[in-house]
Amino acid sequence: MTELTRISIVSTAESAIKKLQKAQIPVYNCKKEGANFIFCVKDKDIKKVFAIFAKPCYNICIESASRKNRFLKNLVLRAGLIVGAIIFVVVAFISDYYVLKIEVNGSGGYLESIVREIVTEEGAGEWKPFSALDKPVACGRILSLPQVTFCNIQKRGSVLVIDVEVDEAYTESAAREPLVSDVSGTVKNIVAICGTAAVIPGDTVSRGDVLIYADMQVGENRVESIAVGYAEIECLRTGEYLAPDDSEESIKEAYASLFIEEEIISASHKLSHVDGGVRIELSVTYLHRISINLT
Repeated sequence: MTELTRISIVSTAESAIKKLQKAQIPVYNCKKEGANFIFCVKDKDIKKVFAIFAKPCYNICIESASRKNRFLKNLVLRAGLIVGAIIFVVVAFISDYYVLKIEVNGSGGYLESIVREIVTEEGAGEWKPFSALDKPVACGRILSLPQVTFCNIQKRGSVLVIDVEVDEAYTESAAREPLVSDVSGTVKNIVAICGTAAVIPGDTVSRGDVLIYADMQVGENRVESIAVGYAEIECLRTGEYLAPDDSEESIKEAYASLFIEEEIISASHKLSHVDGGVRIELSVTYLHRISINLT
């Protein structure tokens, strides 16, 4: 009998079926549950389905099939076997009910740190019940990460397995170096989606300082990865401008001479009269953003 996988997606049935028919993917057992459209496809079509609904707005995930619990039917009279049976049941219950280990697999393995953070925020964790995880929300958040095209979360025994696939063209072209500051200033925000942040908000950095390392901590070891993320740095730029007068137009031209196209936090100027006109001394604080491997 052909194996079918049950998939849930936030979409109208008409829109989803139209996309699936266009891709010549047969669907089975279709039904609506609130905002979710639920259907089954053959196992060989799973990745095609996720590629079709790759946009985060669809919030697509695979629904796990329920597992059958097995209980011992017969108990022998000998105390030793009874104790052994009780221990077996307890261990089986713990391993089947609780998550004892989390694994991140697939071509998106370099996103392990942020994937673990997402599932932890949505209820998963070692020695926590699998039912505590809000799987649809976790899947949706993982699919919203840069270039992620497929996500499947399932429990295999006591292991929570998260399969993450990314666009192969992206991984081949991704920069393999750390994110390095191209300005001097104060870090206001640092977001390391992948890799390890080298600074925290409030740190003072200079041009050439590393902001996000292209590696990450896995257990007790640091492993090579790629840096994905961005930093926002508060910078100060000063300058002087000689104008014929202190008119509003002259002051605007003075600020324009600094060529600042980013978000301005604060600006001030001081006027002093000189031979032939006015010297305008400028001081502008602005927010500079720098990123790596974000599209």
